[in-house]
Amino acid sequence: QLERTKMERVVVLVVVALLALCNGDPNPNPNPIYIGKDVMKLVKTCTSPKGQGTLYQIATPDNVNLMVMHTYGTPMQMGYAHGYLLGYRLREFLYEAMPMFFAEEIEQINSSHLPKWLQEAIDKFAQKDGSKLFEYVLTLVLEKEKSFLANSRSTPLEESEGIAQGLCDSGAMGHACDVQNVTKLVEVINMLPELVRMTCSMFGAYGPATATGKLVQLRTLDFGDGPMANYTVLNIRHPNVGNEFASVAFPGFTGAITGMSTKIGLSEKVWETYEGTGIQPGHYDGEPVAGVIRDILQFSNKVEDAVQFTSTITRTWAVFLGIGDTSNNFDILGYREKDLTVYGPANITNVTHQPTLPGLVYIDKHPQPSHDPTTLPDILKKYYGQINARMTAQYIPRLEDSGDLHAAVYDFENNLMYVSVGLVTADGKYGEDGNSGKACNRPFVEFNMTSLFAQAPPSI
Repeated sequence: QLERTKMERVVVLVVVALLALCNGDPNPNPNPIYIGKDVMKLVKTCTSPKGQGTLYQIATPDNVNLMVMHTYGTPMQMGYAHGYLLGYRLREFLYEAMPMFFAEEIEQINSSHLPKWLQEAIDKFAQKDGSKLFEYVLTLVLEKEKSFLANSRSTPLEESEGIAQGLCDSGAMGHACDVQNVTKLVEVINMLPELVRMTCSMFGAYGPATATGKLVQLRTLDFGDGPMANYTVLNIRHPNVGNEFASVAFPGFTGAITGMSTKIGLSEKVWETYEGTGIQPGHYDGEPVAGVIRDILQFSNKVEDAVQFTSTITRTWAVFLGIGDTSNNFDILGYREKDLTVYGPANITNVTHQPTLPGLVYIDKHPQPSHDPTTLPDILKKYYGQINARMTAQYIPRLEDSGDLHAAVYDFENNLMYVSVGLVTADGKYGEDGNSGKACNRPFVEFNMTSLFAQAPPSI
C-alpha cells in the first residue's frame, strides 16, 4: 500500500509537469510571494519634533533585500526622519557605494546625446577620476534644474536639507558633519535618473483583459549592474499636503521612479528609438522627470490630473509615463520636450507597432517601435482575460526577463502593491550567473496599502 501511494504521487507530479509543458508555460514555478506584515521587523523609530518615522526590515529566508520606511509631516520633517532612520546605511550609500558606481559607470555614459554645453564641460574637466567626473556632471545638471525644483509643489530641496540634518543627528557621520555639504551631495545624487537611461516595461490591464474587470498595472525597471538593488527602500510618505504615497527608491532619494498613492499608480520607461543615438532631443531647463513623477504621485487624483499637469510644465527628456487610477483608468503618456501624447488601446500601436487587445495598453523593454514582435505580446495574449495582480507578479516579469533592479504590480481592486527587488553581489552583478539575482527572478512581497497608508506616526 505504501509503495502504491508513492507511485501515485509520482504519477501526479509527472502529470502536473506534462500539463505545464502542454500549456506552453516555460516557467511552471511561480515567483514566491510573501505577505508584508508577516515578514516586516521594526528596526528603528524617529520620535523627534524635527521629524517622525519608522523603519522596518523585510526578513525572509531567501534574503529579500528591502527596507520599509514611513515618514510624516512637512518636506523638512519627512526628510529629517528619512536621514535619521537610514543613518549608517545612507552614509554608506552616499559616500561608498555611489562613488564606486560612478567610477565604473562613467565609461558607459554615451555623451553624444547630451547638450553641447555639457559635452564641452566634460571634455574640459581636468580631473580624470571617474567618480569625480560623474559627480561633476550631475552637479552641472543640478545647477540647470535647481530653480525648477525650487518651484515644485513637493519642495524636494527642503526634503534634501532635512535628510542631511537627520543624517548628521543620527551619529552616522561622526562629530564633524557639515549639513550644507551633505545637502549638496543629496541633491546631486538625485540627478542620477536624468543622466542614466533605464529600459523598462509596463502595462495596464482592465475590463475584458482582467479576471474581474478591475485595473492591474505593472512596472518593471531594467537598470543594469550597480549597487542600488541592495539599498532599496519602500518609502511610504505621509505628507501634510497632498496624497499619501509609496515610492520604491533608494537612500536619500527625494524624487520617484516607481510608486503608488492613495489615488494612482505610476510606471515609467525611457522613450528610446532605433534612430541615431537612440535618445530623443531633450534639455535640462525643466524639472527632472523623477521630480515630475513625485509631483504626480503626491498631487494627482486621477489620470486627467496627471495629463493636465504634464501638459503645462517644461518637459525635459522623452519618457513614457504609465498612469492608472482608482476608477480603473489607465493611459500611457508619451512625454517629450516637444509634445505630450496620451496613448490608450486605440493608438498605442502607433508608437509600439505591436498588437493590442481591448482593455490592454503596454510597452515592452526595447526601444520603440519594438523589434520584438512576440515576447511580451504573446505572454499577455496567453493570460488575456485572466490577468490578476498576483499572477502578474508570479509570472510576467520573469517570462519577459524584464526588471533587474525592481518590479512592482499595483492591484487597484484590493489596494495591494507587490514589490520585488534585485540582489547583487559585491561587484554589482545580479548573482554569480548575472541572472538569478534579478528582481524578475526573485520573490515578491505583497503590501496592503490601505494598512500602510493608515499607519499613525510614532509618539514624540
